[in-house]
Amino acid sequence: MLILALDTATDKGSLALVAADRLLGELTLPSQGAYLTRLLPGVQALLGQTGRRLTDLGAIAVSTGPGNFTGLRIGLATAKGLAWSLGRPLVAVPTMEVLAAQFPYQTQPIGVLLDAKRNELFWGLFTCLEDQPRALEEPARLPVAALPPRLRPPLMLTGPGLKVYGDFLKDLLPPGTSLAPPEMCSPRAATLARLARRRLLEGRIAAPEQLVPIYLRPAL
Repeated sequence: MLILALDTATDKGSLALVAADRLLGELTLPSQGAYLTRLLPGVQALLGQTGRRLTDLGAIAVSTGPGNFTGLRIGLATAKGLAWSLGRPLVAVPTMEVLAAQFPYQTQPIGVLLDAKRNELFWGLFTCLEDQPRALEEPARLPVAALPPRLRPPLMLTGPGLKVYGDFLKDLLPPGTSLAPPEMCSPRAATLARLARRRLLEGRIAAPEQLVPIYLRPAL
């Protein structure tokens, strides 16, 4: 099945086209401010690069947050519109799971950080002993200063929150805490598609009219 994956949850978005377990193409969206004007043209460009058409799509996958409110709204609205118009299943994947899944077969727990603004973080803790992440606790919104007591090594930290708060945290991290490489700290649509494929096989499909972003706090 051909899956189109859309990730606009953070300031570095991406699109991916995956057939079965093979990545056909991936495209980066450089700025959240450009999602409104570049997301659909990006979809068309990706399809053109891979020689496919919209009608070839078998499913639409979308990252549901937490993350940037505007980016999430644009991504979900686009994914819902495509699913409705094409009559294709829609698969929703939380953004934190995408970030954790970028480190498959990891022996240590993975802490995921996203910037929640106002000196706050979105925090999630996962294990990814195989190629699918499993949450070890419920995602939460925290003041940045409240994070260090939650860090129990051995632990690897990842996510775009490191770019924002890394300097503040670096002297507070306990021994045994490692940081993911910067190039791995943004969610990739290719990883989103991999997780979506498993959900499709398990029949975990979202109803477009009921799907809402994961904000972890009221939208402004």
